[in-house]
Amino acid sequence: MTQSRVAKGPRRAFQASREAFARVTFLGAAGEVTGSCFHLETGRSQVLVDLGMFQGGREADAKNRARLGLDWKRLDAVVLTHAHLDHAGRVPLAVARGYRGPIHTTAGTRDLSGILLLDSAHIQESDAERESRRRRRRGQKPVEPLYTQEDARAALAQFEEHAFQDWFDVAPDVRARFHHAGHILGAASVEFDIGHGGERGTLLVSGDLGRAESQSDVMRAPTPPPAADWVLVESTYGDRRHRDLASTVEELGAILKQAMSQGSTVLVPVFAVGRAQEVLGHLAHLEKAGVLPPGRVVLDSPMAIDVTGLYRRHSDCLKRGLDPGVCVRIPKGLRQTRTPEESMALNREEGLVILSASGMCEGGRILHHLKHRLWRSDTHLVFTGFQAGRTTGAAIVGGARTVRVMGETIAVKAKVHTLGGFSAHADQSELLDWLGQLPQPPRQVALVHGEDRGRTGLAAAIDERLGWPVMQPRAGDELSLSVRS
Repeated sequence: MTQSRVAKGPRRAFQASREAFARVTFLGAAGEVTGSCFHLETGRSQVLVDLGMFQGGREADAKNRARLGLDWKRLDAVVLTHAHLDHAGRVPLAVARGYRGPIHTTAGTRDLSGILLLDSAHIQESDAERESRRRRRRGQKPVEPLYTQEDARAALAQFEEHAFQDWFDVAPDVRARFHHAGHILGAASVEFDIGHGGERGTLLVSGDLGRAESQSDVMRAPTPPPAADWVLVESTYGDRRHRDLASTVEELGAILKQAMSQGSTVLVPVFAVGRAQEVLGHLAHLEKAGVLPPGRVVLDSPMAIDVTGLYRRHSDCLKRGLDPGVCVRIPKGLRQTRTPEESMALNREEGLVILSASGMCEGGRILHHLKHRLWRSDTHLVFTGFQAGRTTGAAIVGGARTVRVMGETIAVKAKVHTLGGFSAHADQSELLDWLGQLPQPPRQVALVHGEDRGRTGLAAAIDERLGWPVMQPRAGDELSLSVRS
């Protein structure tokens, strides 16, 4: 993954002028796909849009702990596009450092964050405790967690929920409203109406955009974007097109048929939010079609189990036509393993389809399954989502012969499959379609949340199809907002 430099944050106070009445500073997800964070300033207001964690690589922890150059007590608000940790994972850290203002979200984002942030804090505490024990044995100082569960609970208490399409005040001269972005429950694009000193303009932040309706089994498609002067749009898959969903399901069926005929086990690393529920739905279809025997699917992720239960509470985010009493289709006889003992017992069985987190093999129970099965040639390992650079998943997909798993070097002998059609992110054509629905051309498009390859591909496509000015910011770069040509 292309790593952008650590953003230290703006060092000088913003002063509105005839040249610019506001500015956006890119503090993350600028040249990479994690750490989403954008600082919006006017002469009177300071707003953060997302405060996500950096993930993957040795630099991630240092970047997560870096000071952003912000005075947390002077920050007016935080606005979250959705609950994934690469967009919301550092919110408890802001609270720990003194932020006491509102955290604006949709209802779905609030509920998902209640699960994700507390789980993240638990992991931070556990990792810090384990590393501290190692350091003490070497006569070194212990380490502190990035934040604690107490910090996460304090942050959740500051969440303020808003309905889609309803305007709400963010700061003295900034108001906003959420638009459906698809992607996961509660995911939103955010429209900011900014007025200062007689000037006024609109900033649109896409967040992570979901798929077209025909390409998702669960989530609704993004709503058409409103008019905007400036647009920050994600570019995770800006250089490519996903495989058709029907073809992807057919490929998954062929893998399952082969594995089941051989009595082999299939490991499916999944993101507990979104991907797990999508894949469960497709497995249910394949089971109904006779491709997969009943009772072979295991959901080995307490978080994914809890998240699946939230889908009934947020049917407004789901695809039209789903039975509101079901919302997520699940295979017959689905086994849900909550305890570590239940999870470990799976290593004594064969012929299973195990869905387990995390999706990039950077933590969670999937690591235990990789340790026990990755070195076996009869194992099938099925990746259904994007693997960010420098993650274990990326190394396996890239053809690594060995990987480090839980402190051990494990040989990669399993049959590795990569299925692109299950992505919860819009591909290049869908991103262009979303941009093309803007009622009028924006003054500037900034490509965020994408590695250089994705951003360069999307920039070229925008230039060819739309002819709009495009920037590809790095961490610390600024976008000046001015209605004067």
